[in-house]
Amino acid sequence: MIRIDRGVRCLAMVALTGLLAGACRKQASPAAETVAAKPSEDTTLGVPAPDSAAQLAARFVQGFYDWYQRAGERYDVAVQDSPAFFAPALLSAMRTGGATRAGKAAVMTGLDRDPFLATRDPCDPYQVTGTSRRGDTILVAVNGMCSDRPLQVQPDVIAEVRLVAGRWAFVDFRHVDDAGSLVQDLARLRGASVSDSGRAGRDSGGIRSGARH
Repeated sequence: MIRIDRGVRCLAMVALTGLLAGACRKQASPAAETVAAKPSEDTTLGVPAPDSAAQLAARFVQGFYDWYQRAGERYDVAVQDSPAFFAPALLSAMRTGGATRAGKAAVMTGLDRDPFLATRDPCDPYQVTGTSRRGDTILVAVNGMCSDRPLQVQPDVIAEVRLVAGRWAFVDFRHVDDAGSLVQDLARLRGASVSDSGRAGRDSGGIRSGARH
């Protein structure tokens, strides 16, 4: 029978304990890193994109918001007088989405806020605060800079812009507070309009039918 010296056994146990502790530390470290990274993650805008194309897109967006403030933040003016800012599909949807109410903060009938500012209480001026990229679309974060409130962690609106026929154009405006967007709002309004038209047709048909009797 082979005898193992007590001292050798002790050394073996110490070594085994050290290996187990090291393995536990290695397994725990990814979770620890994940927890530490959460506070700095921006799940809305994504990974920042500082490339030259993103910078040009940001300049385009800032130019629009500067112009929009000078234009009195009139949604109807933007749609009617400055169509070059918008991609054809978005412009067509905005033009067919319904009438606009007059006034400083004119918005499309059926919308409860300015679609470019995501509010009915503007916080001028509006400034670009970040950019990221998703495929061929640049996401540009925009924040209102009211003097009576601190800078918000999340942007007020995220403008989606893309190169269309060699020029930058808006393809959507995302509203951060409810995860909605202008495109979704316009689709909802079109759906409501179609539903109302169908109901009106059925009602008028019923009246004509009654008149014949």
